[in-house]
Amino acid sequence: MKKIFALIIMLAFLCTSVYAQEATKKTFGGTKTTTPPPSTEVKKNEPTKKTLAEPTTKTTQPAKQSVVKGKKPIKGRIASLTGLFMGGDGKVSKDQAVTQAEKGDPIVFVVGEGKKAKIYFVYNTDGTFGGKNLAKYANNKFVGIIGKTSTKNGLNFIIAEMIESMD
Repeated sequence: MKKIFALIIMLAFLCTSVYAQEATKKTFGGTKTTTPPPSTEVKKNEPTKKTLAEPTTKTTQPAKQSVVKGKKPIKGRIASLTGLFMGGDGKVSKDQAVTQAEKGDPIVFVVGEGKKAKIYFVYNTDGTFGGKNLAKYANNKFVGIIGKTSTKNGLNFIIAEMIESMD
């Protein structure tokens, strides 16, 4: 008799705990979890739409900041680094500059004249050395470069966004 009574109490306790869990889900969750709300329901054959408008506006803002129309170019000339260090002025023709750049000799950007002149190593925005791009403008008297300048360990660098003739 004690076993039957214990079994009935256990069944009653089990049933009440299951119903209590369902009641808790209804009061705290607000809606049942088996059916999604109508606004988030996804149909099988329709593409999923993005509802977050904020991230798309954030991705367009950096594009506005990278526009370089308002920036002033750095004005200088193209020179051979080897020619500068061998005592010359470093001036080279376009053909000579292209040949030297293909061999790996550095073609640099010189800003200023005489002792106040600064030598810049030019890099493209993808991280490659910009000597071959500079060599195309070696015949020009003045060249303008739009980009970011920096100095590290006494060396001057330009990360060029745009290179153009200023003749």
